[in-house]
Amino acid sequence: MSKSLGNGVDPRDVIEKYGADSLRFFLTTNSTPGQDMRYIESKVEASWNFINKLWNASRFVEMNLGDFGLEDIDLSNLNNIDIWMLDKLNKTVASVTANMDKYEFALAGNEVYDFVWNDFCNWYIELTKSTLNSDNPEVVKATKSTLLTVLLDIMKLLHPYMPFVTENIYASLPHAKKALCIEDYPTIRELNTECVKDVDQLIDVITGVRQLRVDYNIKPSLSFDIAIADVNSNSLPVEKEMGNMLTKLAKVNWVDKLEGDLVVRPLTSGSLIVDMGQIVDYEAEKIKLEKEKGRLEGEIRRGEGMLSNPNFVNKAPEAKIAQERNKLEQYRQQYAVVLQQLEEIRNK
Repeated sequence: MSKSLGNGVDPRDVIEKYGADSLRFFLTTNSTPGQDMRYIESKVEASWNFINKLWNASRFVEMNLGDFGLEDIDLSNLNNIDIWMLDKLNKTVASVTANMDKYEFALAGNEVYDFVWNDFCNWYIELTKSTLNSDNPEVVKATKSTLLTVLLDIMKLLHPYMPFVTENIYASLPHAKKALCIEDYPTIRELNTECVKDVDQLIDVITGVRQLRVDYNIKPSLSFDIAIADVNSNSLPVEKEMGNMLTKLAKVNWVDKLEGDLVVRPLTSGSLIVDMGQIVDYEAEKIKLEKEKGRLEGEIRRGEGMLSNPNFVNKAPEAKIAQERNKLEQYRQQYAVVLQQLEEIRNK
């Protein structure tokens, strides 16, 4: 960026397009002390997207709080998911505070970003959609208490990076001080974190199921059975609360044991086991493969006919001939794979 070259960026234009907080967050989380920084508009836009996600998360919390206030907060009867969230918050507060004390503002800001985007928005808010609809009022109260507590602490952590939007969200939530800028900084809460590994496993299984649906093109509405094994390949007994969460969030039924054409997918702390017969329509797959087999046979005949034609071989450029030979080889390889898949389906 050079004034003489005329390629400078007017910060007023950036603020007009993305807002002051987006520019501020970009500058504070993408700079390294003692080094120059390149201006990358896509990163400013990413900061704007982050603020938008934060804003939507706060709207979700406000919508579900209703008339719930600070005086209603009770963290004494938390469920596993709430404890997991508060444990993630504790770790973030400890790490951010340590980096702030060392003036590592970029590291601290990126840690808050990761916590808000992944742990709070992507996972906790999704998991609360189940607990907020619980028939047990104590479960609902614990979830509301955790949502409000965590969101208020997020505002405090992010205030140095984006003061305007955090002040606005803070004012719309139940709050204790006249302004966020005079609030006490977040502190670490005492928790019994023995159950945290169970929630990590729940998230691990949900992620594995979703990837399985992508890999095998399984309809989101299709429900199927799964079994879960530990790192020693021993089947884990069904845990009722976790099983209910898997049914609601991943459309799967956790069972003790599965039989049939089993496929095993690795997880961080074990493995996911699925019966292929439940997730693959073999007859439909056979029809699809037969159609693909016919298409490849046509392409192979065309390629072989072209390459056996003296007029083409003698007159076409070498590059074109090489291209057709490569295409023919690829078609033959694909044809062999399709034949193998058809044979496997016929043997089911």
